[in-house]
Amino acid sequence: MSDQFFYLQLNFSPKSGTRTFPITGQRQVAVEVPKDLVRSKQAGLLDENRTEKVIATDLAKRVALGTFPSVAERFIGLYDEDPPIWYEERAHVMNERPCDHEENGTRAWRIV
Repeated sequence: MSDQFFYLQLNFSPKSGTRTFPITGQRQVAVEVPKDLVRSKQAGLLDENRTEKVIATDLAKRVALGTFPSVAERFIGLYDEDPPIWYEERAHVMNERPCDHEENGTRAWRIV
């Protein structure tokens, strides 16, 4: 397991009845979230008891949506989400090419 990052995969499937614009099937995104960022966010939420994984998932979702091709597709309400898949090590796609979207050190790669 990395001392610096959380690694997870998010899967998004279009909700039925959201075909007002072309959504092409399921989206899979691999995300790398810095543990320092998660801990910083956690420290700022003193009144809430949120785990590191919950905070990492929230950060990952935001960055994952940034990989979607159109602004209209980036609305989370258009997709059903599977629970995140957690990994101990970087996904191969992370080593193969540059990320597709980055915010505050959190990086996301579309899985083709």
